Amino acid sequence: MEYEFINKDGQVIYEGKLKGARYAVASMQGWRIDMEDAHVVKIPMSDEPPFSDWSFFAVFDGHAGTKAAQHSAENILKTLLATAQFRKVVQKMSEKPGIMDEETRKLLAEGIKSGFLNLDAKMLERNEQGEDNERSGTTAICAIVTPTHIFLANLGDSRAVLSRRDQVAFGTEDHKPFVPKERDRIVNAGGSVMIQRVNGSLAVSRALGDFEYKAVPGLNVTQQLVSPEPDVYTIPRNPEVDEFLLLACDGIYDVMDNAELCDFVQSRLRVTDDLSNVANQILDACLSKGSRDNMTVILVCFDAAPKVDPEAVRREEEWRAKITDRVTEILAEEDRKEDGREQLDAEQVMRELGSAVMKACPQGVNFHAARTVVDSILAKRQQQS
Repeated sequence: MEYEFINKDGQVIYEGKLKGARYAVASMQGWRIDMEDAHVVKIPMSDEPPFSDWSFFAVFDGHAGTKAAQHSAENILKTLLATAQFRKVVQKMSEKPGIMDEETRKLLAEGIKSGFLNLDAKMLERNEQGEDNERSGTTAICAIVTPTHIFLANLGDSRAVLSRRDQVAFGTEDHKPFVPKERDRIVNAGGSVMIQRVNGSLAVSRALGDFEYKAVPGLNVTQQLVSPEPDVYTIPRNPEVDEFLLLACDGIYDVMDNAELCDFVQSRLRVTDDLSNVANQILDACLSKGSRDNMTVILVCFDAAPKVDPEAVRREEEWRAKITDRVTEILAEEDRKEDGREQLDAEQVMRELGSAVMKACPQGVNFHAARTVVDSILAKRQQQS
């Protein structure tokens, strides 16, 4: 079961359930002129066993246009399922249902890489045939969640983070041009890395699309300036410690590192079990921290995720009451000005809140979580005016 709604700011939020987990998706255009992100949630990922017990999640962060991200979101899953490796997985697991042996895991990893390369090749073919005359590209972060393992595929600088109780969070590695192995490939293909970008222009070194960076004669597709080959990670699931999985574009990670993001989500889960609310607060907090990019986040919570703690709820309510009182004072002061009332926005109010409210933050709570409270107060004020 899932539902979608679009709030007053054009923010799209989904929420739903899968076996042993719940998920929510939130997406915001932010300060950008266009929305170039796309995402996919497919539960189950297919009606065919064993995929009927698996789930698929993906975030695509487009650049230089929307078509690459949109096309990838619409076609990635069926392209993966059509690979020879995935077809072999169907055969193997029909013979041994529920058994994810080493050979099967290798087939899946190889199939994911093949699927990405096939999708990129099909996009190039469409370009060459004139179906799309596109220069856009897109990063990708995908997760296949099975009963025993999580398979992650990363291409570019979107990222997956897995939070496990009492352990350092696991994060995928970004593909940036200044990373040594990426720089070596770029230079070997005749390119350069300037201002941390491919040929001084593109900020990622692996992507779908971006075909102007994939035209060096005599090199195969994975040797080009920009490669469409993802890194694939295979992670055994541990129900006792797996808390949640986050898939997000760089609009999130530009302002929050892995540890900070996990701490923030943990603090929110201790005060609410509404995952759409938590996903919404992630975006609001990143907006407050200065993110100027499109933002999309998928949050998948497993059974070991933090539960609502009554004491944490009490502290949160006290803190929110202080925020409400201070915002009310700020707005009242503005109303009393003789030279005319200014229409304060959320960012101005957040600056006015200052250190007093920051010092009152409950332990583990990010000051920028106040943004949700501020937005709510300003919305009510606008309705009353």
